Amino acid sequence: MKTHPFFILVSLILLVCSCSSTPDISKLSEPTNQLSFVDIGKFDTDLSNSLSQKFESVNIVFYEKVSPNQMPARLQKWVSSVEQSGGQVSVEPPPGELAPKDPFTVIGLLSSIIGGAKNFAEFKTNRAYDVAKGRDAVISLERNTKGEVVVAKIQFTKRHNADSDKK
Repeated sequence: MKTHPFFILVSLILLVCSCSSTPDISKLSEPTNQLSFVDIGKFDTDLSNSLSQKFESVNIVFYEKVSPNQMPARLQKWVSSVEQSGGQVSVEPPPGELAPKDPFTVIGLLSSIIGGAKNFAEFKTNRAYDVAKGRDAVISLERNTKGEVVVAKIQFTKRHNADSDKK
């Protein structure tokens, strides 16, 4: 019985495809001092890995700028973790402005962070957030092309005070 070349080709293709594997994306990410925010669980893993390194600061930038009043819950948890561990959370106004033109923007941002702090009990058992201890957070604001205040970046910096130096 003669084997048709088409069947041999298909068999070889199936054999090769069955041997290939999908790479584990989580293992491919190297810690870095700048991350782009994407609201998925992998972001938490990447941020945790980066904060556990000896980077002086880790910056979070956005693909799509968000209003300070609508900061994603995932980021609120990280910022709340900084605050709950004794870190300072500060808001930096847009460049060239001494204070935001709309004071409700900062008030809304602070209330959203406080709201995140109230939910801290839900995730305080998650060890991933422990790496935020010994860090401060600076939320930098900017104006977009429409003149609206948006979050430009969030910077987690190592805390340099007597308490964190003893640890």
